[in-house]
Amino acid sequence: MFSFMSLGWYWIVVPLVAAGLGVFVLLRGFGHVFRGHAGRGAGHLVVGSPLALLGLGVALVALNTQSFARLTHENDVANVSVKSLDAAKNTYRVTIQRLDGPQQTLTCDLQGDEWEMAARVQKWKPWANVLGLDTTYTLDQVSNKYYDASRGNGRPITACDLRGPAPAVDQWVPNSWLYWLVGQSYTEQRRFGSAAYMPLTDGAAYKVVMTQSGLNAEPTNDIAKGANAARP
Repeated sequence: MFSFMSLGWYWIVVPLVAAGLGVFVLLRGFGHVFRGHAGRGAGHLVVGSPLALLGLGVALVALNTQSFARLTHENDVANVSVKSLDAAKNTYRVTIQRLDGPQQTLTCDLQGDEWEMAARVQKWKPWANVLGLDTTYTLDQVSNKYYDASRGNGRPITACDLRGPAPAVDQWVPNSWLYWLVGQSYTEQRRFGSAAYMPLTDGAAYKVVMTQSGLNAEPTNDIAKGANAARP
């Protein structure tokens, strides 16, 4: 849910109302002129023209600003911390603290050079973003990754599920119905898979965010920053 006021809608609605009022006064002025009341018509034209232009201009500026704010909006998804289990075997315990709902903390043991978090993403059209409909997603899994394909070839894949239980609404409303409704609303731009990955280093801490373009991960302590800067 989102709040109209928190989105600054009054900066758009109020100028548009003023512009509409200005257009109304402007049309009344033309009506008076055509009926031969030039003096009264001129007064309406003098008041209506600047009111309509000013209101429309302010509304367009506010809409442009609002568009930029929504299209660059980010949601915190998770904090990720790493602890070494066996340096010789390159195994680590990754702790994921979910930030996008009820507090959940999950642990996953991975073997490799990097951890990778993946999600299924639903991106909306820009005009829907302006109205407050931000990119939606479902986290899929966290898994291991190696610095290059040759290093990972033949090595085990380790992964943990992040999806959790299906929403209760799925018991009553089939996914096919929801997809049909979304398709008919013409708000969806596309669906895609998105992933973010960072080095597995003992003591490293990261934050994962969901942007309008997909997942992004960033180091949050010096160990993680150093590992990220030094990776091949």
